[in-house]
Amino acid sequence: MEHLSNCPICGSNRFKPVFKAPYFRGSKEYFQIVECIDCTLRITNPRPKEGAELNAYYETEDYVSHTDENKGLVNKLYLLVRARALKAKFSLVSRHAAGKSLCDYGAGTGAFLAYAKNKGWDTIGVEPSEVARQQALKKGVVLKAPEQRQEIEPESVDAITMWHVLEHLPQLNDDIKFLKSILKNRGKLIIAVPNHESKDAAYYGENWAAYDMPLHLYHFKKSNIAQLGEKHGFALKEIKNMPFDSFYVSMLSEKIKKGKNNFLGAFWRGLITNLAGMGRKKNMSSLIYVLEKR
Repeated sequence: MEHLSNCPICGSNRFKPVFKAPYFRGSKEYFQIVECIDCTLRITNPRPKEGAELNAYYETEDYVSHTDENKGLVNKLYLLVRARALKAKFSLVSRHAAGKSLCDYGAGTGAFLAYAKNKGWDTIGVEPSEVARQQALKKGVVLKAPEQRQEIEPESVDAITMWHVLEHLPQLNDDIKFLKSILKNRGKLIIAVPNHESKDAAYYGENWAAYDMPLHLYHFKKSNIAQLGEKHGFALKEIKNMPFDSFYVSMLSEKIKKGKNNFLGAFWRGLITNLAGMGRKKNMSSLIYVLEKR
C-alpha cells in the first residue's frame, strides 16, 4: 500500500477521514476515503501500489469494462446500456469537436472507437488491459498499451474521451498533461466520472457502488473537475447528466448494502436520483464534463 501525502489537485497535505468503503468484487476488504480540507477532493488513501498490487483488484470476472461477456444479469444490463449510450456519446463528441480525429483513453474493449470509426472518424485508443485490447481486435480496433502512448503525435487529435477512466489513473496529473499535449488548439477533453454529490451516493453512503474501492483512486464532484481543468489549462464548457448510470449504480449498491438483488428498490432510488439531479442542477449519479484546451 502507498500513502499520498499531498492532494493531486491543490497540493494540500491536510485531509480528514470520510469513511471506509468495501471492495465489493471479492472478499469485503475495506479502504479509507479521505477528503482534502482545502479543495474537498476525495481520494482513496492509502491505496494499492501502482502495478501488480493494484492490477490484482481488476482481475475478476465481473469487471465488465474489460470484457464483452454476455453472461449474468450485471453483464447483460451493462452491455445493453452501453449499446444505447454509444449514439448519445458520439453525438456529444461530434457536437463539440472541430474535426474528426478522436482518441479514447482507457478504451476498454473498443466499442466507442468502433462506433466512431464506422462513422468515418480517424480513431486511436489507449488501454492497459491486454484482455480488453484483444476484445477490441475482434471489432477491428487496434489499441495501444500505455507504454506505447508516446507514439501519438503531439497536437494531432480534435477530441479525447475518457468514459469512467479519470478516477482510475494513479498518475493523474501526468496523464492530464500528456492528454493536453496531443490535443489540437481548442481541442476537447470529454470526461465521464461518478458524482458523489448525487442523491444515490448520499443514500447508500459507504455502500455506494461508484466508490468502487480500491479501483477508484479519486472521487469527484463538479467543483473538483473545474479545479483540475483550470490547473492544467482547460476551460469547462459543459456538464451533462448520465441518467442510465443512476439505475445501474443503484442496482449494484442495493446488492452491496443488502447482500442480494433488489431491482424495485434500485429503480426507485435511481428515479429519485435523476429527478433530483435533472435540469440545471446537473447532479445525477454520473456526469460528463466537456473541457476545452486553452
